[in-house]
Amino acid sequence: MDETEILRRVDDERRGLARDGETIERLPAVTRLCGAGGGYRMVSWSVLADDTADAAIAAEVDHHRRLGAAFEWKVYSHDGPPDLRDRLARHGFEVGPCEAVLAYDLSDAPAPWQEDAGHGTVVVVDRPELVDVFRRTAESAFGRDYGPTAGQLAAALAAGSTQHRGYVAYAGDGAPAAVGRLYTHPRSAFAGLYGGGTVPAHRGRGLYRAVVAARARDAAAAGARYLIVDALPTSRPILERLGFRRVADTWPCEWRP
Repeated sequence: MDETEILRRVDDERRGLARDGETIERLPAVTRLCGAGGGYRMVSWSVLADDTADAAIAAEVDHHRRLGAAFEWKVYSHDGPPDLRDRLARHGFEVGPCEAVLAYDLSDAPAPWQEDAGHGTVVVVDRPELVDVFRRTAESAFGRDYGPTAGQLAAALAAGSTQHRGYVAYAGDGAPAAVGRLYTHPRSAFAGLYGGGTVPAHRGRGLYRAVVAARARDAAAAGARYLIVDALPTSRPILERLGFRRVADTWPCEWRP
């Protein structure tokens, strides 16, 4: 797996790729991304130098303050300048925990885990009633409100889009026990894995792996070359055992009006 080529593709897509419902605004030094209905806002890409960074950050803060909107500045370890996170913090951003950007090459021969359903059944959230199941399971797994994410999944279903899909894994007793989401795009080399988690009472039973496997199969069917995930320390060891490799680090930096 050519990690340099992967990062080049990541940066190209951060700069100019929008999925269904998203809009992008390409400025000389940053790309602004807005979710459907303004549900989320992000600086998805930036190219800044020591003498331009503070002015660019101030301009984005001013822009979003006038909108009255919170936004995320997604920083990657190869983004410049080297002290970008510190500068964002000085401008009022909350810098989130480091996440490892892990990639998996789907063009390799399928690994055994890709055909392994684990110890449960995984279904795609393809009906409105399953959105509610997804939300309840996610809230049990993560201990926080999943209303906005459930709303995004419901909107994708209503629009007939398959670029953002949810998954629910059921334990052997029939209880919904784990969730995950998949982002794809016909022009993207990547299928993004997001929001993978298991209800505490069902952890250690292979359900997280089963949700990864289901998404890997659908990603390959959608034409993606790579799986990519921003992994916290809780999920990174599992994914690395499955063959994912770290290509960078990333930090979510949040600004709120």
